[in-house]
Amino acid sequence: MQTNQINDEPDLASMGLRERKKLIRLQRIVAAARLLFIDKGFNTTTIQDIAAEADVGLGTLYLYAKSKEDLLVLVFKDDILKMIDESYAAISPGAPLMDQLMAFFDCHINYHLKDQALSRIVLKELSFSTTEQRRRDIDQIMNSTYAKLMKLIERARRDGRLDKEMYTGTMAWSTFALYYHLLQGFLCGFHTEEEFRKSLRNALAALLT
Repeated sequence: MQTNQINDEPDLASMGLRERKKLIRLQRIVAAARLLFIDKGFNTTTIQDIAAEADVGLGTLYLYAKSKEDLLVLVFKDDILKMIDESYAAISPGAPLMDQLMAFFDCHINYHLKDQALSRIVLKELSFSTTEQRRRDIDQIMNSTYAKLMKLIERARRDGRLDKEMYTGTMAWSTFALYYHLLQGFLCGFHTEEEFRKSLRNALAALLT
């Protein structure tokens, strides 16, 4: 079975020869794509470039990604999942819910600040699941995000730090929607970073009260 979950660091010794070869090949493709996307740029990098850098044939590459866009999501999915976990770990459990949410999203913002041009492209592709593979990758990212947000909201409600009556799933979705909408505006140059963070805090305050 094909796998793209390279962030789990599987034990190669416990895998069969065929599965081990497939995983190693995938790691080589992902490493090559990451290098080219960062150094050469997404728009100017071709599938042929990636295949050549990874030393695989085009047919082999297409077994792992049907398009350059799918490959982009595949490359950065593990980075984003790691960032989500780190964002959650950075939260102070006893802080007000507003501060917890801002700490969570601050880590997201700092991640996208590292390469805003590439982040614009990644977010664009995350917004459209045109293939089954991309849909699975996007679902994994969003499920991780919503799970973390729902934990924060449920803990705040349990500890008596949230009085507003709203379904937890709806509140989690709404907080992320506010962040994502403002992030798109920031990455497109409609807001400064300061305006972005201030608008996000104000929008979250309106939602929570």
